[in-house]
Amino acid sequence: MVRWQFWRGRSDPAADGRDVVVAEGARTARHDGSLPRPRPTTSMPRGAGTDARRQRRFDELVRRRDGLRFDVEQGELARQAGNPWSERVALLNETLTTVAADRESLDQEPREPGWPVPPVPLEHIEVRAGDLVTVDFEVAGERFSFAEAADWDQRGGPVVRGDLRPVSGSMEAVVAALDGAPAGGREALIAHLDDFLPFAADLRDRALVGTPLPRRVTLADLAAPCPECGGWRDWLGTCPRCAGRDAARRVLRQEEERIMAERDADMEIRHRLTERLPLARRRLADIEAELTSLGPGA
Repeated sequence: MVRWQFWRGRSDPAADGRDVVVAEGARTARHDGSLPRPRPTTSMPRGAGTDARRQRRFDELVRRRDGLRFDVEQGELARQAGNPWSERVALLNETLTTVAADRESLDQEPREPGWPVPPVPLEHIEVRAGDLVTVDFEVAGERFSFAEAADWDQRGGPVVRGDLRPVSGSMEAVVAALDGAPAGGREALIAHLDDFLPFAADLRDRALVGTPLPRRVTLADLAAPCPECGGWRDWLGTCPRCAGRDAARRVLRQEEERIMAERDADMEIRHRLTERLPLARRRLADIEAELTSLGPGA
């Protein structure tokens, strides 16, 4: 069967035996019927490597120029009278004045109106150690009992001693029976003794480590006069009021050191900016001259 190749005709150059050369890019017709134009061949122009290096150098100089402009602006600002660093230093100096006033007020606090506590004995001291420690003693006919709180979360794990809690005993009744207390002195002594909890905790700790319990303990041993503030020292020889003032002094001292460090840092920054301003200006001028030699948008 003979197949008629309808695309071949008399106008087809292949019909005359000539070779057909089809240009690259002309194989696909467009929707409008026109043939697509062949894509131009691109090649790296001569000196492109040099232009790329010049562009990288240009970009680097622009970044350095922007940084130096900022340094120059900061240096000029630091030389002004009302610069931010001087204003911050002034505020920090005012804060230091306030801290110094607070420290002085601590040193000038009035003495506590302490009074000599009579040596009322603490009798029948007994500590029973076990899973839960109990502490008992008697003062002026008033029986005081303390017991550890059960810590059920630690059962089967590490031994953690619970806090002692008062079970019985009236501190107000004991202090009310004392003679020679000035106005307001009984309330101050009640607050100092703190329901005998510090003393009871020391008794428990002694029993747990096997240390002998103290003998002949009196109420005066739990409220010895403090020669520094006029208050009382506790069973361990510590004055809570003096300890509180010492802690407040340490906090103020730390605050003072922090503020002084911030002030010195601000002063150092301002000094460094003003000292480096001439050098920053020279470097900025050199970079701008080199950028001009490279040309805009190199």
